[in-house]
Amino acid sequence: MKLSIVSPFPPIKGGISKETELLYLILGERYKINIFSYSKLYPAILYPSKDQHDKEADNFKNDKNINYSLNIINPVSWFYTANNILDSNSTHLIFRFWNPFFIPLYLLIINRVRRKNKSMKILCICDNIFPHEKIPFDKKLIKYFFGKIDNFLVMSTDSENKLHGIVKSNQKIVKSFLPLKFSYENKMSQVDALNKLNIKKSKLTLLFFGFVRDYKGLDILLESISLIYDLDIKLIIAGKSISNKKRYEKIIFEKKLNNHILWHDQYIPDSKVDIYFSACDVVILPHKHISQSGIIPLAYKFNKIIIASNLLSFRENVVEGKTGYLFDNKNSISLKEKIELVYNNYDCDSVNTDIVDYNKRYSNQNILEDFSQFLSI
Repeated sequence: MKLSIVSPFPPIKGGISKETELLYLILGERYKINIFSYSKLYPAILYPSKDQHDKEADNFKNDKNINYSLNIINPVSWFYTANNILDSNSTHLIFRFWNPFFIPLYLLIINRVRRKNKSMKILCICDNIFPHEKIPFDKKLIKYFFGKIDNFLVMSTDSENKLHGIVKSNQKIVKSFLPLKFSYENKMSQVDALNKLNIKKSKLTLLFFGFVRDYKGLDILLESISLIYDLDIKLIIAGKSISNKKRYEKIIFEKKLNNHILWHDQYIPDSKVDIYFSACDVVILPHKHISQSGIIPLAYKFNKIIIASNLLSFRENVVEGKTGYLFDNKNSISLKEKIELVYNNYDCDSVNTDIVDYNKRYSNQNILEDFSQFLSI
């Protein structure tokens, strides 16, 4: 089999790009793969930072299997990419889907490929089924696009359930998981990481990681910390705000939380991810809704427990009292109680053997088995 995958890929920023890199390395053990990535992923007006590229993550610039021909605002590049996919003689074409903004591009490629190669199978890896921020006619557009797909791969029961309500019974859905971030090395001590961030060690250091968006519930987290103001707690917010930052700053100011919070309002490059995860004791995911999160396998990679809202996608990846704790969604008091529980009872300096054992479910072999089902028609 030979696979063509249309997806963001490093040095394009973001979790989907990083996860596609991991899939490329894992699946490359068994299949021939061509990646068709982007020179430009979004129009500048839609992207939260000045540069869409992580210049420190350009490890594949000499890899002839990686093609950066796509430019979302240049339809000529769409035709060019479709022709390259046809020339690759791939047996399977796989799209990474997370936002209907990309559907016109995908449909053009599908239509051009299907006209000239009816035997190539069209597949889709779904990171989301519906976007976090609604757009007009998104459900109709998504349903139309999904009608063009042979098989789907999802990474959560939440996505699987939503997809079942859209697709036909003859379209196969395979459920897998986001891969462990094995490319990160965990060699830094917490003391060294805190020193690099110029943070004094607290009894409990919490980490909120990634772009700050409304659905991720930072406001809930800030409210919960204001309820335990007297505890020796530090919250690191590592990620650029693409929501209304003034809203969060108002909470911090009114609740007098400045001494408890360090906010690095910027994109965190790949080379510095290990600093933030090594510095913390607990990773916090206070999301109000989510399909799945790549932060969970990243936290487990660094042997960190998780406190997360009790959404379905988190419940199936966090073992209560062992690999983390779940609080009532959108409930700052419930979150406060879980933070207190960890603060008073959890030994953050010990290696959590439950996380070590749980990580075995994320093995490369399991991913390869899931993809074997995904690719079979």
